[in-house]
Amino acid sequence: MQAVGLRVIHRNWRRLEEYDFCDALTREQWAWEFLRRNRDYRREWRRFIETWRALEADYGRPPNRDFCAWKNDPRAWVPAEECGEGDCRIDGGKVLIECALGARWGFHKFPPDPADDDPVGEGRLTWRPLPPEPLPEAGQAWRPGLETMALVFDLSLPLKSQLEQARRQLQMEAARRRRQGLVPKRVATLKEEWKGLLRLIDAEAADERADLFMLEPRGDADSQWRRARAMMNGGYLRILRLPP
Repeated sequence: MQAVGLRVIHRNWRRLEEYDFCDALTREQWAWEFLRRNRDYRREWRRFIETWRALEADYGRPPNRDFCAWKNDPRAWVPAEECGEGDCRIDGGKVLIECALGARWGFHKFPPDPADDDPVGEGRLTWRPLPPEPLPEAGQAWRPGLETMALVFDLSLPLKSQLEQARRQLQMEAARRRRQGLVPKRVATLKEEWKGLLRLIDAEAADERADLFMLEPRGDADSQWRRARAMMNGGYLRILRLPP
């Protein structure tokens, strides 16, 4: 088992009932379940909270915090470039550590403890809006898949009516593909797969991944582990793009 402080992050993968809670998770909560198991996030959070508690010891906690002194302490800041493409407020080329950490991992509000079961449902974490997927540049080869659809617009004509027509076309085509099973990626249809990936991650944390595959062989073990690792390393954000 892995833990932050005295609180367990990973569940006992051998007990299926420990994953019953997954059946009621929203996509935002699913994203948290994968992120909280990411070792890099846990490591960064531990460093962050150690610094935060040291600052609180020196300058107090709200509502009695000496914020002026806090802001003048270099430990409270990181260079603005560490915020990446986030929307953190930049002050003199630097960003507050709590905002920078959230921006790196894709969320707003105070960075949650990985041992926190539901910061999303309790309103202590909200995901940052995801930028749209980049469109192919002019002249770039592009092959549409089952989850994509290309439309052509006439730029010499008013766009408003074309956009409305395009919206209707997209809605009808999405509904048609879902009825035919051509677009299976919805949160409701992926829950069982994700539940299996969480169990795999938890088995790995307990150094029992081989035991899981021995008890429940489900195809290529290496491929499954790559999928599980990808979900922790940024794939959790793609969950937020999926319909319920």
